[in-house]
Amino acid sequence: MDSLHVQDVMQKHSACVNDNDFMTYARQLMRDYHHRILPVVNENKIVLGVISEKDILNITSTKSNITVKGFVTETPVITEYMNLKQTAKILSESGFTAIPVVYSLDDRTLKGVISVVDIFNNLNPINIPENRIDESMTRNVKTCTPDEPLAKIWNNMIREGYSGYPVVDKHNFPLGMITMRDIINSGKIRIEREDEHGTRIGTSTNVSRIMSTPSYNISPEASIRDAIEMMIKYDVGRLCVVDQDKLVGIIDKHDVVRVYSNESP
Repeated sequence: MDSLHVQDVMQKHSACVNDNDFMTYARQLMRDYHHRILPVVNENKIVLGVISEKDILNITSTKSNITVKGFVTETPVITEYMNLKQTAKILSESGFTAIPVVYSLDDRTLKGVISVVDIFNNLNPINIPENRIDESMTRNVKTCTPDEPLAKIWNNMIREGYSGYPVVDKHNFPLGMITMRDIINSGKIRIEREDEHGTRIGTSTNVSRIMSTPSYNISPEASIRDAIEMMIKYDVGRLCVVDQDKLVGIIDKHDVVRVYSNESP
């Protein structure tokens, strides 16, 4: 793992958008390619930054003439020759799920994209410290219920900056998960966002209609290695941490990569 570099694991043919492209086009690319971010380049393929799923969720169906330019967020510079631990630390500290890869610090031409998932997929659990999950998990998790209107959850994600919520029953036991990706893939995003009560996004559309099930749960006393193995086994990006049949936290691939990046060489 420590001998690997960005060029060994990055996505070399990632979709990208021009800063003059319409956001509706970017939204379609995200749906077609299942990307969480898209690199934004100018006419010379020089990286200007990225747009994210959150940016896409801010666009309503009535705003079809908005261009990408107004939504670009700058990212740290990652080159193809950086080692993975250094890159993992940059990703963890920046909070981005993925960052464009450029040729060099001086030449910002797009080379590819490196993501938390790319690094996670190349982790060897044997090389990960045996930390307990409750040492690294996210606590005080924002949740929702199956019968809540999708519009309310959509607005909450935009306002609070979350990419997903556990869906729980009245006893706070997790039933599943709803994410930005679920909303984008459902096509409901094409309907105009109005208010938290779902008046213009389809009043009959509730979380239960598009949530992902079942919930994949793990004990807070389990190890990070256990979490890695479970994520790989079930091909999921996050696990609900459950103690005495109650949700007490979330552990995701970003948390795992952060643990790896903070380890001494």
